[in-house]
Amino acid sequence: MNRALTLILALLFGTCLLAQSSNSKFIDSPAWVLAGEGNLDDMPSPVAAVSPSQSQNRHEKTAASVNKAANGASSKTSASSRGGGRSTNEGFLHVGIYVTPTLNWLSSVDKNDAGDRRYERTGSNFSATPTVMLDMRLFRRFYLGVGVAYNTWGGKISAINGEYDFKRSFSFSYLEIPVRVKIQTRNFSESRASMFFSAGANLGFGVRYAYTDKYTDLSISDPISATGDFITAPRKIKENRKLANLSAVGQIGVNYQFGRHLNLLVGIEYHYGFIRPLKENADNEWPDFNNQQIGLVVGIMF
Repeated sequence: MNRALTLILALLFGTCLLAQSSNSKFIDSPAWVLAGEGNLDDMPSPVAAVSPSQSQNRHEKTAASVNKAANGASSKTSASSRGGGRSTNEGFLHVGIYVTPTLNWLSSVDKNDAGDRRYERTGSNFSATPTVMLDMRLFRRFYLGVGVAYNTWGGKISAINGEYDFKRSFSFSYLEIPVRVKIQTRNFSESRASMFFSAGANLGFGVRYAYTDKYTDLSISDPISATGDFITAPRKIKENRKLANLSAVGQIGVNYQFGRHLNLLVGIEYHYGFIRPLKENADNEWPDFNNQQIGLVVGIMF
């Protein structure tokens, strides 16, 4: 009897144990869940622990990303301050003040009835041309300019087979209105310098026409007898002159930016006068020639 009772109790205990072993709540739940004081949904989600090496790597990656962004912004700012390959001169109106030392000469076109030249070019004149220009930026690096200049042309010629051995130096001064179309390139890499190309025309109004003669080995008897070289005083030309001049102009040079609104320009330019300064007249000893000049452009632009 005792043995049978013991066997029955053992079977009941084993049956209960087997029944609870298939219940996950019984196996995995804490005591407060089994006691009915809560459920598993109230438990916080598990979080994986971060090792010290992983934490250090994460901080290093974050610092590298911040440094990279800072370096990128710094390089962009530096490139912008240096010019970065693009012009920072983005205003609409710019005033330029220039002084152009020029070399002037005359082109010989006058001939006699037989087709022979009556004179030859024997020298050049030097002068300086002050100019003020107002440049308007139309789009990108394309500019239209208009201004005012005081330009002096001239040159030296002498008669071929003339009665005397002498040279005549002409000087023609005009108040000119220059009109230009200018194209400027992008700034050179890592610099503030760029190239510019300009072309246009100058419309001039005559202010002063004069000439000076220089005689070589000239013999005179009045007021005293003498032989030697003589230079006459400048003589104004008041008759047989054309009061207007139209010339073509071409320029090429370098623009250097000191600041957003301060530029230094250095270049060269060439002028060709289409209108001959003196009228064709039988009384004129040298009536027909054209003016030409080449100059060094030096100026600043605001």
